[in-house]
Amino acid sequence: MAGKNDKILVWDVPVRLFHWLLVALMATSYFSGRAGGDWMQLHFWSGYAILTLLLFRLAWGFVGSTTARFSSFLKGPGAAFAHVAHLFRKEGPCDVGHNPLGGAMVLVLIFAVMAQVVTGLFTADTDTGMVNGPLALKVADRWVERATDFHAWWINVLLILVAVHVAAVLLYLVWKRHNLIGAMITGRKRIDQAVEPGAPAPRLSFASSRLAVSVLLACSALVYFVVRAGG
Repeated sequence: MAGKNDKILVWDVPVRLFHWLLVALMATSYFSGRAGGDWMQLHFWSGYAILTLLLFRLAWGFVGSTTARFSSFLKGPGAAFAHVAHLFRKEGPCDVGHNPLGGAMVLVLIFAVMAQVVTGLFTADTDTGMVNGPLALKVADRWVERATDFHAWWINVLLILVAVHVAAVLLYLVWKRHNLIGAMITGRKRIDQAVEPGAPAPRLSFASSRLAVSVLLACSALVYFVVRAGG
């Protein structure tokens, strides 16, 4: 019989790499964008990498491992509200992968970051005209202006969402004693925090690394051709 401190593998390597690479790239994009000047080239390259990761994660949400699939953690508003009520209790709840509220936040963050990156493709430096997104010359000036304004404003929304996400992770660590950070590093979660007492360990399937590499290459190729289309 498994002890409560025994751990099971819940997160595959692609999901974990996606998470931490996205953290690093978002920080790179933010600070390089604030620095401006010669740092803008790094800003654009970081944006292209983020777009590749986001496309990969969307695809992996359909063809990836059990806990990576959207069908495993998108449970609807009812489940999310029920989970909020459970937060006021000291114990549980038990979730193999993302809980219903965390799953909803994952989707919100993916599309929020996607909005930032996509508008960045159409932005332009209205002061000097020297720094333009790769697709800025493909649309009318009014759309470039709107994309530029949105890109500059939306980063504030992203910072709020990231702060909420970090606060939720810390709440789980301090109040619930669930180390979500450690689980996203090692891929393993304590079995008593993944399943209800007395319940058998879940049977999870993990997609192959070959499939992950194939999906990533396809997403990289798509981003490459999008960027080249502006050239």
